[in-house]
Amino acid sequence: MTTEDPIVAVNSDALSALQAEVSQLADLFKRRLLDDRSKNALIETVQEQVRVSNDLLRHRDLESLLSESLLAIDRLQGEPSTPELVASVVDELLEVFRRRRLVEIDDEGFFDPRLHEVVDTVTAAGDLEPHAIAAVQRKGYLLGDRLLRPSRVVIAVSRDE
Repeated sequence: MTTEDPIVAVNSDALSALQAEVSQLADLFKRRLLDDRSKNALIETVQEQVRVSNDLLRHRDLESLLSESLLAIDRLQGEPSTPELVASVVDELLEVFRRRRLVEIDDEGFFDPRLHEVVDTVTAAGDLEPHAIAAVQRKGYLLGDRLLRPSRVVIAVSRDE
């Protein structure tokens, strides 16, 4: 008669249980790894679709801008040039740009280094206080909340500066 060592039997049962648990964990790990790969592929696909959509929207917006600008150019080329025509075309183009969030910088008031570039100075006198904008040599523009081009301005300075 053979007697089995109880310690070996317990260890054998524990070992079998551990092997089964490790096998289950390995299967779970493999499934989750495959799920993660699938999710990552889906995320990459969605990101690519967003990039393509954004490119298409930018292209359509640019196409619209160019089309409207060309209409203004056609007016300049098709009619005899007069100061009124030039002013009208400038207004038309600025309106096209405004619809796309391009706005002129407000040059009333005082010099702001974030929006203005000083090209010359004059001595402050009379109604002109120091750092007031005395003249604008070239308009500046904001595109949304970003500076596209600073205004070139002449500012008043005190005699000491």
